Amino acid sequence: MARLVTALLGVAAAVVAAWVPFWWWAPTGSAAAFALLALTPIVAALAVVVAVLAGVLRRWVPAVVALVAAVVLAVVVVPRALGDDDPAVPPGRPGSATVTVASVNLQFGRADPASVVALVREHRVDVLGLTELTPASERALAAAGLTAELPFVSSRARRGAGGTALLARQPLAPSGIVLREGVFAQVEGRLLAPGGPVDVVVAHPAAPVFRDDPEGWAREIAELPAPASSGEPPRLIVGDLNATLDHRPLRTLLAGPWEDAADAVGAGLRGTWPTDRAVPPFAAIDHVLVSGPASPVDVLTREPPGTDHAGLVVTLAVDGGRTGVTPAP
Repeated sequence: MARLVTALLGVAAAVVAAWVPFWWWAPTGSAAAFALLALTPIVAALAVVVAVLAGVLRRWVPAVVALVAAVVLAVVVVPRALGDDDPAVPPGRPGSATVTVASVNLQFGRADPASVVALVREHRVDVLGLTELTPASERALAAAGLTAELPFVSSRARRGAGGTALLARQPLAPSGIVLREGVFAQVEGRLLAPGGPVDVVVAHPAAPVFRDDPEGWAREIAELPAPASSGEPPRLIVGDLNATLDHRPLRTLLAGPWEDAADAVGAGLRGTWPTDRAVPPFAAIDHVLVSGPASPVDVLTREPPGTDHAGLVVTLAVDGGRTGVTPAP
């Protein structure tokens, strides 16, 4: 029995240790790697368990190996629960305004329309990004009162998973952002909010497991619009990006000026998928990315019935006075 325990602890330590180079260099075109990387926070916790258990049982080699892996993975994962203590626009800053942004993946249009409308009303959402919007679900949402709440719409509804839409409480104008078409539709618009304009892109890069060219998923993420430049309005990317903070394409994107809203407020470990299983959602693949004179203040998740994604609700502090664009009257 002692040998079996030693062997099992050795295998477990080897797995968590191997995760470190796997996290760094995992191929972006591998569907298996894509799926496994979403488990990184769980593996980080497992590394701690293995290190403690091996230490208690005095299996020193697996204990040390697992401990080193646990420390490295903790450096990667733990900051997501801590938040950013130096926001670009501190809450309550004079001249700043609040904008509430939400993202909901409708899962082939199956999400309960009344629940989506209730989410918008409860949180007084200003901007809503919808992915997997079908023509039928668009009509059902309108009938449930969504366009009464958010009357300004830029929509590219499609059958299946490819439809996308941007809905707003205030008027929308073209943002001038050039979109590179992917497998699924993207939409853009400039929200003409009283506190200042905000440019919004709703995106939905197709995951490697659902496409003929798995590498195209990484390319779609890399080709998402550039962040806001100096003097431009805040720029947001909203939607189901089919990537967690452990996927290299998104890590690369966030290495620049883009900021992940959930990560910024210490909610980066809050999963948004799947919500229709016996296990809690563990993969944070729905995002609001922020750039320019805006900072996340709060992030909530809500689970509308009928879809396998949690809706993401993000409150932003926006400083319209720091742009070269005149706020709407």
